[in-house]
Amino acid sequence: MGAAPLRVAFQGELGAFSEEAIHQLWLGEAEPLPHRDFSDVVATVLAGGADRGVIPIENTIVGGIPAAHDVITNAPALFVTGETVVAVHHCLLGPPNARFEDVKMVFSHPVALAQCGNFFARHPHLEVHAVYDTSGAALDVSNVADPQIAAVASRNAAQRYRLHVLMPDIEDRADNQTRFLVVSCAPEYPPAGTPARTSVIITHADVPGALLRVMEPLAHHGIDIRRLESRPTGEPWSYLFFLDFDHLAGDPVVDRVLAEMRAAARSLRILGTFPRWNPGRRGSVAMPAPKPQR
Repeated sequence: MGAAPLRVAFQGELGAFSEEAIHQLWLGEAEPLPHRDFSDVVATVLAGGADRGVIPIENTIVGGIPAAHDVITNAPALFVTGETVVAVHHCLLGPPNARFEDVKMVFSHPVALAQCGNFFARHPHLEVHAVYDTSGAALDVSNVADPQIAAVASRNAAQRYRLHVLMPDIEDRADNQTRFLVVSCAPEYPPAGTPARTSVIITHADVPGALLRVMEPLAHHGIDIRRLESRPTGEPWSYLFFLDFDHLAGDPVVDRVLAEMRAAARSLRILGTFPRWNPGRRGSVAMPAPKPQR
């Protein structure tokens, strides 16, 4: 008997874009496990009910996804071990007997709806309702089978739930993409020399220039910052920062940079070092056994 497939938790129903991210990472060799929300995904991973989780972290139209950042922040035992980027093309889906002229109400995830703002501005008669998932909305539309009710979801969801594409590609930009993170309960490290990305969460003292001093080691050592995202800490007008930077795995300068950043920060949490997404490569990179966390 072969080894059991990797169990990967994701938010939503089968047919969601998160399932496509899982397919890109493991080329169909993983078992997708649907969950209602991000906190359920993380809880399942930390409890051992899934080997990995996949969470959307940012989108090229709407930017960072706050709930995803917050669930990672609130799980100190969670690590980021990979990433992928999925092309996101939203369709307006209805039951087989529906026409676009029939539709009065549209359901989907709020982030998906936000990515289609121009479409809804052109069709103000459509009554928009936010629900927990794109594919969940498609499943509900299939079950209700009312030609006045439609969903915004993927072509995969249309095929899975036997829906008709009433309007294809309604996203605001044709190059719409979402970046997904792989999360695990243990850190992993790509082989030396792999183009890699390290993600950290930092807080700093409330004094002028404090954030600059935390990031100065990156500039001093010639390391490129790829992303800086702020989120509230939970205390009024206090913020933490998600910071990503790129480098080659195994470069000893990274340990020096992190040590210098930690010395300048109030706190620094290393989420993980993982293979950088490469659009020319499909499937995850094999990773060695975890080494102790820095």
